[in-house]
Amino acid sequence: MKHGIKILYGILIIGILVSIFHISNDQGGSALGNIIDALTITSIILFLSTIIFIFLSFKKNIRKISVWIFLILSCPLALMSMTHMTKELSLKMTVTTTPDEFVYSVSVSKDKYERDKIRLENLVDSLIKVKTVQRTSELTLRYFSGKTYNDTIERDLAIDLPTKLKYKKSIIDTLFYSKNGNEIVAGLLINKVLNEYMDYPNGGIEYFGKGFEFDRNNWKPFKMLKYSVSGYDNYKACSENLRYYYLKKIGTYENEFNMNDIRFLNRTE
Repeated sequence: MKHGIKILYGILIIGILVSIFHISNDQGGSALGNIIDALTITSIILFLSTIIFIFLSFKKNIRKISVWIFLILSCPLALMSMTHMTKELSLKMTVTTTPDEFVYSVSVSKDKYERDKIRLENLVDSLIKVKTVQRTSELTLRYFSGKTYNDTIERDLAIDLPTKLKYKKSIIDTLFYSKNGNEIVAGLLINKVLNEYMDYPNGGIEYFGKGFEFDRNNWKPFKMLKYSVSGYDNYKACSENLRYYYLKKIGTYENEFNMNDIRFLNRTE
């Protein structure tokens, strides 16, 4: 423990230097998030190292002001971060946060499930290709170049997915059915795309996922939900995190239900 204090100083200095590096190499406003991550990791390492240092040389260093300064500096962010990480780990190990009495229990045959997945994957691909759809609306007044016209056409995207990506594959990850098992009412969708901003300028493969409600009778059958995951280079990781959000995480939010909660599914029917 002869160089213990120097090691603690070193940890703090490295954390500060990494933060400065992120500030000087800010691209697209990414610096703030990177700085927070750097300070969080530094605080955890510094806090745990200080605790170990005090424990191994208690009598010799307990009265050193510098040791307590390190402890006070690192303690708040370190404890907050470790508490959050513990909760997240516990949540990921949980099967679902949906109460037992509300857990989805409808079952369909494996053949039907696989057929429906393929059918919806083809439908997603076709809607992505269509991009813009038109629908007739009531006469609506439009103003253009000093004159007013009756416009009877409204235009909208065929499916609410990013249009500037090159889509490689659409994958239906999960499906949920109505009470009788006949109608698809919701599910999880993962898209494999070529993202030009990954591995720039060559572009790279990215997987991103979203939840959706489904109504085959609607002119836009897929209603994409607000929570999404992105930035994955493989399907498995994207699927795991997407299911984590829609089967576990959302259920911990106030007034929101997981996708496998019949209270959520009943409002989509």
